[in-house]
Amino acid sequence: MAREKPTARESATAQLVQGRPVATLGRGMTLIKTGRTPRPVVRPEDNTTVLLKKAARALNKPGIDRSVVFRGPNAARIFAYYADPQDPTRVVREAADGTKVVGSLVDGKFRASKA
Repeated sequence: MAREKPTARESATAQLVQGRPVATLGRGMTLIKTGRTPRPVVRPEDNTTVLLKKAARALNKPGIDRSVVFRGPNAARIFAYYADPQDPTRVVREAADGTKVVGSLVDGKFRASKA
């Protein structure tokens, strides 16, 4: 049995065009700009060196303010986790109201210890 020859419509979907998409015109139609694209302009304050210095300055300060961690409409459901200073195998879960629960992580979930 002879195979049916593909139509132009079927082969047109397999063509690849390289360029930058500019706009979507409708179902399956996209306007693409071809040719050389200019390199994106990077602001001086977004330079890697500047950002690295800012991150180093921020990480050099001890701790994070509580208001930064526990804020927003769901602050009651936000917890801070850190290693127990007395026993590094345990994890401490601190709530927004300041209550602390000692436990461990089991399968990626916090489990309070029974002591």
